[in-house]
Amino acid sequence: MEKNSQHDHGGVNDPVGSHSEYYLHFLQSQKDSEGRLFSDIQTVLVVLSAAGMIFDLEGLRQKIIHAYPGAAVFFKSTSGDDMGTPAPQKVDLLIDLTGPRQRQGWFYAKKLRKQAKYAVGRNVGLFRKKIYDRIYDEKAQIGLTRDILKREEIVQKEVLSLAGISFAPVSSATPDRSKEIARNLPKTGYLPR
Repeated sequence: MEKNSQHDHGGVNDPVGSHSEYYLHFLQSQKDSEGRLFSDIQTVLVVLSAAGMIFDLEGLRQKIIHAYPGAAVFFKSTSGDDMGTPAPQKVDLLIDLTGPRQRQGWFYAKKLRKQAKYAVGRNVGLFRKKIYDRIYDEKAQIGLTRDILKREEIVQKEVLSLAGISFAPVSSATPDRSKEIARNLPKTGYLPR
């Protein structure tokens, strides 16, 4: 009975309470992301991480277009190769997802910065902290996971959030409580024929 009272009153094991907290956190991050939008963005250049991407190119393009309607989105690899349609010489927004220990030319970040009106990226390399408009410093984050793909997921979402691009939560499966719920149903006196 003790366990059920925790479930009913928002105790520690309350899945509804944890979901509510998760969605409240999501709504706050959504509001923060919307406040970070840059104005008058027509072209966006995304430099992809060599460690792994959390979205496919079309999925990422749709997220960016949702934040900046009508913008043309271009992609480059960490080494500077065009992925798809070549990017123009000048862009309005640069989103650099290149992470630590990913091969990139010494002055590639400076070259990218000269191309863009606004630049958002990760705090790696020699110059980014000084030359990019907004930086996500993953080195300063305490307790950030060492798992490469999970880390990339967290960091890339944070960098994109700095650019004003927010994400809808992905629901996770909840534990199967069908037997527990069935035991707690009131007896109705109905008998099947």
